Amino acid sequence: MTKYLPTYHQIEPNNLKGLQPGFVVAQMNVADDNLTVNGEGQFMENGVICAISADGIVAPTQNSKALFIHFTEPLNTIAPNLAWKYFAVDLASECPRLVQLIPGDEWMSDIDYDLTGALAGRIVKITSDSGQYNQDDWYAVDQLADGTKAYHYMFLG
Repeated sequence: MTKYLPTYHQIEPNNLKGLQPGFVVAQMNVADDNLTVNGEGQFMENGVICAISADGIVAPTQNSKALFIHFTEPLNTIAPNLAWKYFAVDLASECPRLVQLIPGDEWMSDIDYDLTGALAGRIVKITSDSGQYNQDDWYAVDQLADGTKAYHYMFLG
C-alpha cells in the first residue's frame, strides 16, 4: 500500500527548546508558496525553516529576527511507525505549527539545507569534522528511524 503514497521530508526534533515553554506559532497562514511542496501552495513538509511577518509565514531573510522550523506531528493510527515519511500539512484544512528556534537547538532531517544566504552563520550542519560531533554518539547516527539518510543540524542564533 505505501508504495503508492507520496513521501515527504522528515524531522527528528531531538532538542528543540521552543517546545518546552510553548514557543509555537500555530494559527498563521503560509504567505510564501515557495515554502510548500513543489511551490504549489497545497502542502507544507516538516523541517521547513521559515520566518513570520504580518502577511503570514514567509521565507527567512538575513534580516529575520527569529527563525522557526515547521514541526507538526502526524496523527496516524493506521501505521504509526510510518507516519513521518508520508505526512505533510494540508494547508486547505489546517495551519502548520512552527517552533521558534533557540540557540543550541539540535535536530535531524533528511533535508540537506542550503546553509548560505539567510541561514549562513545561523544554522550549522554537524559532521564528523565538527568538534561537537565527538561529544555525543548521537551525532554518529546518519539515518532516521525508517533508514532514510539524515543530517544533524544546530541553530546558533
